Amino acid sequence: MTSGAMVTAAEIARIAGVGPAAVSNWRRRHPDFPGPVAGTAVSPQFSLDEVVAWLREHGRAVTVSPLGELWRRMNAMRDPARPAAVLASTGAVIAGEWQPGRGDDGTDLPQEFVDQVGRLSADLGASEVFEALLDRWTQAHARQVEVTSAPIAALMAEVVAAGNGATPRTVLDPACGTGGLLSAMADGGAEFLYGQDLDPDLAEVARLRLRLRSDAESVLAAGDSLLDDAFSGHRVQAVVCNPPFGQRSWGRNELGYDSRWSYGLPPNAEPELAWLQHALAHLDSDGYVAMLMPAAAAVRPSGRRIRAELVRRGALRAVVALPSGASSVHGMGTHLWLAGPPDDNGSPQVLLIDAESVPTSAVDGADGAGEWPLVHRVVVSQWRAFLDGSGSDSEVCRILPAHDLLDNEVNLTPSRYVQREVGDAVDLRRLEEDRSRFGQDLMKLSAGPPVVAEAVAEPPALASLDDLVRTGAVRMWRGTSRRDSAREGLTEHPVITVHQGVSRTAPTGRVLALPEEAVAEGDVLLFTGGIEGTRPADPAEYGAVPGPGVTVLRPDPSVVDSWFLAGTLAHGANRRYAGSTSSSGSRTRIDSARLSVPVQGLDEQRRIGRAFQQLARFNESLDRLAGDGRDMAQRLQDALADGSVGPAEPSHR
Repeated sequence: MTSGAMVTAAEIARIAGVGPAAVSNWRRRHPDFPGPVAGTAVSPQFSLDEVVAWLREHGRAVTVSPLGELWRRMNAMRDPARPAAVLASTGAVIAGEWQPGRGDDGTDLPQEFVDQVGRLSADLGASEVFEALLDRWTQAHARQVEVTSAPIAALMAEVVAAGNGATPRTVLDPACGTGGLLSAMADGGAEFLYGQDLDPDLAEVARLRLRLRSDAESVLAAGDSLLDDAFSGHRVQAVVCNPPFGQRSWGRNELGYDSRWSYGLPPNAEPELAWLQHALAHLDSDGYVAMLMPAAAAVRPSGRRIRAELVRRGALRAVVALPSGASSVHGMGTHLWLAGPPDDNGSPQVLLIDAESVPTSAVDGADGAGEWPLVHRVVVSQWRAFLDGSGSDSEVCRILPAHDLLDNEVNLTPSRYVQREVGDAVDLRRLEEDRSRFGQDLMKLSAGPPVVAEAVAEPPALASLDDLVRTGAVRMWRGTSRRDSAREGLTEHPVITVHQGVSRTAPTGRVLALPEEAVAEGDVLLFTGGIEGTRPADPAEYGAVPGPGVTVLRPDPSVVDSWFLAGTLAHGANRRYAGSTSSSGSRTRIDSARLSVPVQGLDEQRRIGRAFQQLARFNESLDRLAGDGRDMAQRLQDALADGSVGPAEPSHR
């Protein structure tokens, strides 16, 4: 047994051959059950050595497979700031590419561990071992990394093959992650695979995965595909992609005149439409795109004009509403959009398939009588029929001419057009609760944004952020993934990643750092790639340390107000001058010398800061209210349209 290895409650259940509920009972009923040594309150981690000793003391059978032991040793070496680094290094060992002492490029590995990996790979097979480790890594990092499930990947591979008439030879995934979609294409016979991912460690994992499981030629690159396209000008027969949903800063300001936006420059709130056009720009004349999209992309007002152009010019061929749970991370509904080059026949049509009502317990790979195979067959068969001209409307799909979709909304939600049977159950209580909650939220917005008046004084002088740092008015430090674990005084802290900071999700990973690096109340956070996301730290982030791409500003409260500092940095001229760039044009870090703050007295700063805070709350409420309102309206429209409900009399409201 290896000291330092940790296990989750689910892994304890697997080792002991019991259900997860039994582990929960042991923790409650046995005071001597080992306490958590890492993780979070929601997902605690325990010492493997302590757990095994406790199980044996209590007469429980212990089953620790060689593969399970290898995973736990690997997981114990992980760097929370670079969760995929040790996986990539282990993959290099399996692939025979490992070079000892390459700590500057990745995670260095003990020779004993390297030998253990080699023995197990020889016994079980190199690709099998790496896929098993990747599967466990995916489960452990499900909240941090979006991974396309195998059934979804298989569906996307088959529909693009159907569109091309055969498996495409050349395939691109511009947000490849761990390479799941490219692997599915390789399994189907694709010969040349190209992928790019913002995380260099994930790009390396994808490269190794393809090398171990396929003879196809593959080229994987690290970097932002939108800002720094590694395959610019390269054309392929298919693009498959599960892009990052909801990016608040995808590079619109830098890419305003980019030639890829042939269907319109996407607004900041429509990053998925940027990814779709990026994919279309890489297609051969007979190629197809299969891209996962949030359901909201089919209806958001900000994307109406681009949706209209995609439909009018025949580029968008189909929208498939996938069943709940089809996406491993996103809580919202997920659609699959199928697109191709513009259709020159002058009468484009769009296939709309509603598969949301089909249960899919097998989507996540669970055993049992899941209905995902049925969904797969229905989608593929309807798509094939649409392509060969034999398709027709059914209980799960509609085929509509473009002009029927080009109204004021250009709503591409399949359920809007696919008819349900009258009499389907409608949850009236939920509809009423939605309406009541919406009314309450609307009342909270009644105060509106802060009232402002024209400034009568001359514009104040400006001080650069560097000046504030030099004078001691602000302390600044940047996050890093490399910390000397031998330094004295290190303690364990949660670590804030750029993704978590931008999406306002609580930090999950942990890292050893000095206490003075920890974020405290009043600190301001800046995130690489989006100065407009600058904000005071949330309470859930207090005590965490910044990861790569996160900068912390700690203003002296007797000199600088936090909300004033955050608001003035995030807006105005700073939005144009925020990021320094590399030679390739990709944004690399916050350039503090180019950021400026108005020189104001502390009382005036606080007064302006309160207005910034009120505006922030107002924007948050607007976003939440808009999303909830559209969801509520869609459910009401569906219920009214199919006759399940009718308008209530005034006395019933």
